[in-house]
Amino acid sequence: MYNSYVHSKSSLIFLSRIEKSFFQIYICLMLILFAWTSFSIIRFPFGMDYGEAPLMDQVRRIQNHETVYKASIDEAPYIIANYPPLYTLLVAALNSIFKIQLFQTGRVVSIFFSLISGGIIGLFGYHLTHNKLLGALAAILFWGNPYVLIWSSLARVDMMALAFSLLGLWVLYRSKNSFSWMILAIICFIAAIFTRQTYLLSGPLAGFVLLWHQNHRRALLFIFLIGVTSLLIFGMINAITQGGFYTNIVVANINRYELSRTLLMFKQLFVLWPIILITSIVTIFMMIRLQIQKKDDNPVEMKPEAFLIYGLGFYSIGAVFSALTVGKVGSDVNYFLELISVCAIWCVIGLKLLLDQNKVFKLIFHGLMSIQLIWVFLAGYTLNHATVGARWGELAFYDDLYSQVQEASTRGIVLSDDYLDLVVLSGQSIYYQPFEYGQLYHAGLWDPTEFAEEIKQQIFPLILIGGDTLNKECCWAPPIVNALRTNYQIEAENNVLILTPSK
Repeated sequence: MYNSYVHSKSSLIFLSRIEKSFFQIYICLMLILFAWTSFSIIRFPFGMDYGEAPLMDQVRRIQNHETVYKASIDEAPYIIANYPPLYTLLVAALNSIFKIQLFQTGRVVSIFFSLISGGIIGLFGYHLTHNKLLGALAAILFWGNPYVLIWSSLARVDMMALAFSLLGLWVLYRSKNSFSWMILAIICFIAAIFTRQTYLLSGPLAGFVLLWHQNHRRALLFIFLIGVTSLLIFGMINAITQGGFYTNIVVANINRYELSRTLLMFKQLFVLWPIILITSIVTIFMMIRLQIQKKDDNPVEMKPEAFLIYGLGFYSIGAVFSALTVGKVGSDVNYFLELISVCAIWCVIGLKLLLDQNKVFKLIFHGLMSIQLIWVFLAGYTLNHATVGARWGELAFYDDLYSQVQEASTRGIVLSDDYLDLVVLSGQSIYYQPFEYGQLYHAGLWDPTEFAEEIKQQIFPLILIGGDTLNKECCWAPPIVNALRTNYQIEAENNVLILTPSK
């Protein structure tokens, strides 16, 4: 079975010097690209992503002992906290201690947990293949994925949630049926859940099935403790916020779903990772076939093949279901992070197994994988240049716009959509989150009349709207757009609309 593949002489991978050198050079180049991208994003003085600003605004509200999870979405300020509080609490604490810039604090936290995630993936790769080079390659496949390359350094919750989830899976893999280690895994999974609620699926599912394979009672205890503890924490936070926690992370997160968007996002992932994804799928089917051929006579012992099927396999199922929610309006490539993680592990296992074939197959497969790795590196470099490099190229424009926001903030509240980061950096709290409230309007959960009346009163000295039109259905409801057109002067400048009161 799997062990025979790993330990028999016939299955050992005797990579030629050229093959080893290729992998080693690739790992070094990708590490350089990853470090360069991360350093560039961390240093950038303004926002790199829309989602950073609301989170950093929540961090500041925590530091000022203000409400983050509002019980009513109809009352000003019109803000939504989409995620549980663990990430923002950590960033708030570190920012208060070390006194570094707010956005930079959030980005450093993210890159730290990205390194943890990649390290755990590398450990899985090494222990499941018994090959250090393949273990390092697993980590590099994760860090080098263009989506991860950019997302790792953003001040977002995802990398922290992923790290805790993978850590919980790793603890279960190494636990050797220990009760205390199971408790540690439960703590990790709960930490992931209260960093990002979508991590409720993959980790607990994998843990339950894996433990069920060993001990039914312990599996039931595992899922019971996760469920009860999560509900107690949820109930406590919800009670403290007078129902605001439920309103923000559940009600306000039910956006419309578009199947076409899901198909498009999966197509883009496949274009980036065709050989890696195909190798992962083939490897999974190979392991299922091996498991069917030989049943495990001693389920209590954690054999590698048992973990691959019941642990990593069911984590993969959860990751696929989580990835399918990328079709929800407002979702982004961060919904693929769990899937990317498990595919990086499956791929190196596939390299270990599939290369133990005849010389012709080995040559063809190695050639395809080499092309895939070069393609990923070029795609990552291009994406870095198109996103991070482009932002640095517009630094003078951002400085000028930031000066306008700072000046206007002394006269009143500044509104924006794509430039919410400038509002937060100016020291103001966010008054209106355009995308979140745009979705609430389309869902019939929010009436913008009161907010439109405030706009008619021209109490906002400056409004910045990204793009070249006010008709952005995602963010500005028609009553708000009408109020802006009739009460504000509109000036277009470098793909941004600058609105000032007419009088």
